[in-house]
Amino acid sequence: MALLPLHKFFVFNDEIKANTAFISSENKGGIYEVLRVSDGVPLFLEDHLDRFYCSAKIVGRSIRFSKYQIEKFLFKLIEKNEVDNGNILISCKTNLKAFFIASSYPTEKMYKTGVKCGLLNAERENPNVKILHTTVRQMADQLIKEKGYYEVLLLDKKNRITEGSRSNVFFIKGNEIITPQGNKVLQGITRQKIIEIAKKAGFQVKEEIILLSELDNFTAVFITGTSPKILPVKQMGNVTFNSKNEVVKVLVENYNELILKYIQQKSIQK
Repeated sequence: MALLPLHKFFVFNDEIKANTAFISSENKGGIYEVLRVSDGVPLFLEDHLDRFYCSAKIVGRSIRFSKYQIEKFLFKLIEKNEVDNGNILISCKTNLKAFFIASSYPTEKMYKTGVKCGLLNAERENPNVKILHTTVRQMADQLIKEKGYYEVLLLDKKNRITEGSRSNVFFIKGNEIITPQGNKVLQGITRQKIIEIAKKAGFQVKEEIILLSELDNFTAVFITGTSPKILPVKQMGNVTFNSKNEVVKVLVENYNELILKYIQQKSIQK
């Protein structure tokens, strides 16, 4: 399914154009980032742009605009569309594009009771690069649609859990927080922030192999991402977890505080 811009305007290189000029076929195969806009501020923009340029370097793509220029384009896009909350996609195949896309945030009930996640035997060719319309993403989307899952977690050939189709995953055992190894997954911006705040809060964080057969060893699981932030998992396959885990509650509080501080700092700089 083609990604189409919401609202009235999108960024095309260094211009703001009307959505009527948008050509969706130009996106396929391009590198991309999705940023969440809260109160008119793209959250953790610097981190997203760093990863955007890293993806470009890995696949040998040139971005002819500086990070400073792209930041200015994004704030202009937000201002022009008069939209303060939502998700923006930045992409580059040949041309730089940025536009608001449809977003689906978890409900309050999901945050309280947790969500169900499916499992899919699939591996990304290069998990450290975000590329539009990958086969794995399409397979996951189909399973989510058919089974009603919130997310699908990927299994490699050795039945090791790696990541979600659009998220990272963390497992809790006592006060230990365990997540799959960073070189095996897309190192999500939210994932990085969670590891930082977990260590500051005094929790032990480990990056280890997680086998499907080991799920019963964990008391709680949560996924992280731009849209869900930190979202408890109540069931994965046939295994259930505590969606009201105290460790998760502490991380949620600290992460929300981090977001508020970032918005305040960025609003002053605008």
